[in-house]
Order: sequence, then C-alpha cells, then structure tokens
Amino acid sequence: MDTMKAAVYVEPGSMEIREVPVPEVGPMDVLLKVRACGICGSDLHSYKLGFYVEPGQIMGHEFVGDVVEAGSALSGVEAGQRAMGFTIGVCGTCFWCQTGALANCPQAFKNSTGYGRPGAFAEYVKIENAMPGLTFHPIPDGMSDEEAATLEPVGVAVFAVEMSGAKEGDKVAVLGAGLIGNAAMQAFKAVPVEKVVVSELSPVRMRLAGELGADVVVDAANEDVLERMKKELGVGPYHFGEGAMADIVVDAAGGRDTFAQALEIVRSAGTVALVGLPEGDQVVNTTRIVHKNPRIIGCLGSIYPKAIELISEGKVKTQPLITHTFPLEEINEAFRVQLDPNESIKVLVRP
Repeated sequence: MDTMKAAVYVEPGSMEIREVPVPEVGPMDVLLKVRACGICGSDLHSYKLGFYVEPGQIMGHEFVGDVVEAGSALSGVEAGQRAMGFTIGVCGTCFWCQTGALANCPQAFKNSTGYGRPGAFAEYVKIENAMPGLTFHPIPDGMSDEEAATLEPVGVAVFAVEMSGAKEGDKVAVLGAGLIGNAAMQAFKAVPVEKVVVSELSPVRMRLAGELGADVVVDAANEDVLERMKKELGVGPYHFGEGAMADIVVDAAGGRDTFAQALEIVRSAGTVALVGLPEGDQVVNTTRIVHKNPRIIGCLGSIYPKAIELISEGKVKTQPLITHTFPLEEINEAFRVQLDPNESIKVLVRP
C-alpha cells in the first residue's frame, strides 16, 4: 500500500485523478480508508475560483472512513473503527494562540484537512495529531456512512446555533437551505425556538426544508422576502425605517445581497450570524447597523459531539438531503452537479 488514487486540484474547474503516496502515520496520527466525503460550499469556491487552495491540493474535509492504522502513542483508537475528524494545526505562538482563540490562528487553514493538508477526495486520509473527543470521533453503529459524512457541516450549523444564543421563544430566519442552512433550521427546532422561517431560491431545497420541519418556507425567487418575513415574524420598526422582527437571522447562503437582507429582517438589538461564504464583496448600508444595533457574529467552527448527538437522536435528519453520490473517478462531474442548486443539495464522493 505505497500509493493511492486521489483527486488533485489542477486549476479552476479541473481536478485530475492521480496516483499519490499514501500518507505516512506518525505516533499521534490516524490513517482512515475513506468511505465517503461530501463536497462543501468552500470546496465549490476553491473549484470555481481557486480560493483557499493551491494547485496540487487534495481537497475534501467532510468525510467518514475506517481506521486502518493508528499511531503508537495513541490510546483508544482501534483498527476497524468507523470515524471522522479533522487535522488542524496552529502555530502556538501568535496572539490568538496565546489568548486561546485557536481558530483565529493565521496558520490554521494552512495546516488543516483539505486546505493545506491532504484531504479526503482520496482512498486514504490522515488525521494528524489526533485528539479523541476533539479532532477524532468514532461513529455510532446506527449511523449510516452518508449521515456520518455530513457530521462536519452539521457541526458548523450547530456552532452557528449555539453562537447565536438561541432560546425558547425566539423567532428565527435562515437564509439559504443547503445542507448547513437546512441543518441549522433543524437544530433551531431542537432548542426549541418558537418559529423558523427559511428563505431559498432552489425548488428542491425549499421542498426539503419544508419536509424536514421549517415552519414557513419563502420562495426567494418569486416573493418579496422582506415583506413575507414581516408577515411571518412580525413588523420591526426602527429609526427611519421598518424591517421584520426576527430575533436571530442566519445567513447560510452567502449570496450577493443576503447580508443586507439579514440586516432588514433582524429586529433592533437582535443577532445576525454569518455562515455562508460570499464569492465577492457585498454592498451593505452600514446605517442599518448603527441604527438597529444588532449583534453580528462570524461563525467559523464545528461542534462534532453535538452533531453526532442530534443526528443519532433523529433531531437533525441529513439522509434526505444527500441527493447524489459519485465515484472518485467522476469528481469533476460531482462538482458540476453540486454547483447547481436546482439539481442538488449535498453531493458525496465515494472512493
């Protein structure tokens, strides 16, 4: 087992299947044989525009696999376990590392799975310096491979919900019903908040959001989103204007206008949580921020244990959101399908 097949990023719009060395396992590392890996929204930005990666990168960080080798210094990790996780390496010396804000270390992405380190669009993937319970997580027996491959994005949704401070009685708007937006909606319902309204452009994503528990689904392609949000969540007057009355708005779309839209939908002194990654700069009327005084938070993180709990308990369902599965050899077609929101929600690649 000296080499393996992997999808290697060449340039925007192109990956090639190549034979590359199987990662070597150090004393604290775990090597997994990949069962499935999902295509993330950030992967799409990389594939389309070259964001976040350099040519030669093996992408893919939403994975599940079988342990085939564990480092000699690790305990509690056994060959044959199904597991998921993430390599993340920080410098340990910068301001953020010294103050405990490790996710903000400038070196973090350069040392993480699928960005600077080889990812899971390959036959094998390595979790470096694996920490059971933190960066390495066994998969419960009752969870399917497909569900397990969605744990990372569900963890992102859970992180956004927890960062938002959601509580019973809150009225919530979620903009975008891809996997993360849909999972965030379900996680809010598990709190439980009073009401969740989802807006979305794609008919297939709207349908699944409704089937999986959204109280209201707004057709953003054919309705005035703000007026519908005012109807469903209440009218929120503010200085020199009138918006909706959402306690929390999650922008899981990262669309051209969705942050500006969120500032209108949120009530004064409410919370806007940003999860989606725009592909360009957004134009925002910052007067809305001054006059409405919202709490605006960036949500970069993933809470795996809570994601495992919610999926295991059936409170977050992701199996219906997996619309396509492709073999590794068809990686470019898999990305083409994932790029079309009218065709897909979550696309998996199975080496």
